Amino acid sequence: MQSYSQRAPFNDWWYWSECLVKRFRTISEIYNENGEVIRGQEAAEWARKLKDNCAAVVNAIRKGMKTDEEKAKIRELEEEAIFKAAAMLRELLVNFPFISSSMQDFLFVNWEDCKWDDTGEQQEEIDEETGLPIKKRKKRGTRDTRVIELFWGPKARQDEGIRSGKHEDGGIPGILYNLLLAERTSSSRAPTEFGKMMQISATQQNVATNKNDAMKNMMQFKPSGSI
Repeated sequence: MQSYSQRAPFNDWWYWSECLVKRFRTISEIYNENGEVIRGQEAAEWARKLKDNCAAVVNAIRKGMKTDEEKAKIRELEEEAIFKAAAMLRELLVNFPFISSSMQDFLFVNWEDCKWDDTGEQQEEIDEETGLPIKKRKKRGTRDTRVIELFWGPKARQDEGIRSGKHEDGGIPGILYNLLLAERTSSSRAPTEFGKMMQISATQQNVATNKNDAMKNMMQFKPSGSI
């Protein structure tokens, strides 16, 4: 799991915001599928707010940082976006355990069972009379890619799932907890691999980052193997 001993740069906040956008879109779908329309709307609104919070900075970065004035303006926009993101993440950390519990109830799964790695599965039981393997009914949703990614993230980035919703169990809640702890220090904003990757994405890709997502393009900022 990514840990932060120093305050994270904007690009890291952007990266994790995009992860949350994807998770909350799934959460919204599951709420709606189970008749929880209001909560589904709230989850969709979280996704929108998280995405929009980074949009102004992303657009400014894509236009270029050639002059000192432009660089100073972008730094100002970055700090403003980080401040707003931190406020949202504090609220999310309080609500994540309830959200995760709700998702598990609706899907009839336990978050710990929804893993990509199947090496921990028990051996097949054999019927003594027939000598054939006993077919067990799999729990609903445990092999559904959408469900696995919700709790454990994409296969190549398994710290991007919501897990139990408690920061002690890692995943995105653990990342957010680390981000916020580091933000309380007086350290500098140390560049990271996530930051470099997001910077490259901002300058090389033609992404729709405006409020309406008019181009309907998906933001692809993750390492290979993620959604």
